[in-house]
Amino acid sequence: MIQDNTLQETKFRDHKLGTNDLIIKLQDNGFKSDGEKLRGCGTYLKFSKQEHQQTLEQRNKLKDANFCKFRFCEMCNWRRTKKIGYQLIEALESIEASKKVSYIFLTLTIKNPSVSDLKATVKHINQSFQRMAETVGYKNAVIGHFKALEILGDNTPDEEVHPHFHILLIVSKSYFTSKNYISQDKWIDMWQKALRVDYRPVVDIRKIKPNVKKRQSAIKSAVYEVAKYAVKHTELTKRTNEDFTQIINQTRGMRFFSTGGYLKEKISLMKLDDDLIGLKEQTEALWKEIEELIYKWQNGNYFLKTI
Repeated sequence: MIQDNTLQETKFRDHKLGTNDLIIKLQDNGFKSDGEKLRGCGTYLKFSKQEHQQTLEQRNKLKDANFCKFRFCEMCNWRRTKKIGYQLIEALESIEASKKVSYIFLTLTIKNPSVSDLKATVKHINQSFQRMAETVGYKNAVIGHFKALEILGDNTPDEEVHPHFHILLIVSKSYFTSKNYISQDKWIDMWQKALRVDYRPVVDIRKIKPNVKKRQSAIKSAVYEVAKYAVKHTELTKRTNEDFTQIINQTRGMRFFSTGGYLKEKISLMKLDDDLIGLKEQTEALWKEIEELIYKWQNGNYFLKTI
């Protein structure tokens, strides 16, 4: 029987292959250094093969890798999503240990600006959100928040972008029956006033509940809702070359996540690009390394090179 020496965790391969179109688009539009950085992303993966000292269960845990950390890399975005999820769950569990809370998912939009106005519009909506967050109504209702910026929506027309916020709000358990409750119409009023526009912006607001079908608690359901948007892989490669170039240039150095209130004290966004390597090692003392496995990228797959 021939032993299969390819990496069995196929998600690494799938996400690595998902970067191919973006590499071509970058290089075709003069971003050669970014393209080369992306091409070299995740070509080396070192796993710690571990065994649980009580159950004897075995697992592979990523120990080292050469991720590129490029803003729109599908591999790195997948890893960021996982880390955001871990950090949010840990933070929300800590808050729930001392407070009875509920979660709301809020989406705030603005009329689509031209691609050339992306950076200025993002600055404007960030300032607008800050104005809204400083109002008495917001402060009385919201304990904390996690805010994720998305710059493209489904089927956003060429020459336009669709910057908008997906926000996880933490409120008290009694919020929905208290005088601090904010209706959807009131949220629209607050956001319109903060934006300083003469039209009614689209605002979506809904309570997050446990997902019975997926057997997710309210916390995990809340984290899934915001994390799936936070680093959603965009349809950048489908944009015109002019749009693509503008978006890459205008998003350099742009912050896509922020926190407020109790979450700001509980979660660190400064080290999102440090990946999951080493996370929570202190709580995993029962797992013992029995082998070290090194995989390298070659001909469209990961092959075992060293044990």
